[in-house]
Amino acid sequence: MRNRLLAGAAALAAATALIALPGTADADADAYASDGAVLYTANNVPVSPGDPMSIDLTNGTVATMNNPGTTTGVKCTASHLSGYVTSNPAATGSATASSQIDALTFSGCTSNVVGVTGVTSLTMDYLPYTLSVTDSPGYPVTLAPVSSTQPKVTAILKTVTGTATCIYLSTGSAIYANATNVPPRINLSLQRYVKIAGPSICSANIDFTASYGPVTDTAPGNGGIVLVQ
Repeated sequence: MRNRLLAGAAALAAATALIALPGTADADADAYASDGAVLYTANNVPVSPGDPMSIDLTNGTVATMNNPGTTTGVKCTASHLSGYVTSNPAATGSATASSQIDALTFSGCTSNVVGVTGVTSLTMDYLPYTLSVTDSPGYPVTLAPVSSTQPKVTAILKTVTGTATCIYLSTGSAIYANATNVPPRINLSLQRYVKIAGPSICSANIDFTASYGPVTDTAPGNGGIVLVQ
């Protein structure tokens, strides 16, 4: 029975997503242990409900929220999700493990939109989010707000004429992604958001793309990369 690297990214989100790049799995991915949990740490210990989880952008990558089909928008060099595991059932090939994401943050954000001179903040609203990972082929991942039917993003921009607050609502009920084993990460791509408030300098639509991973169980005595069985 092989344990699988879970690459971390919902969130968050959002959570924070927020959106899906196809995942890849090995040819033997259909073999599951009936008595094994979906999530394990690298030292082969099942992840326990209540264990804290931490995930950042994959090293060397950025998170982007761009005008569809372009490279114009906002990019952030750092994004962090943290929370704790709420359920980790036995692996069956269709079982889902869940975590609550209490923090989904972005930093190091800049914009190349004409007229925008800086990014004050980029926020995934409606925290906490639920991050779900299923052990079926492709390892589908969803990141969804607990208190809303759709993820929402607020970007506060500095412009040549003052401050612009841009508010976007996801076109879906969650941020969708897939985990891959090689490389170990969770990929989310082109998650569409539509502007619901803001001046004309705010894009009418944005696509959220990011790569998170690996996921780490930070409980005392674990501190390792999380695996998917």
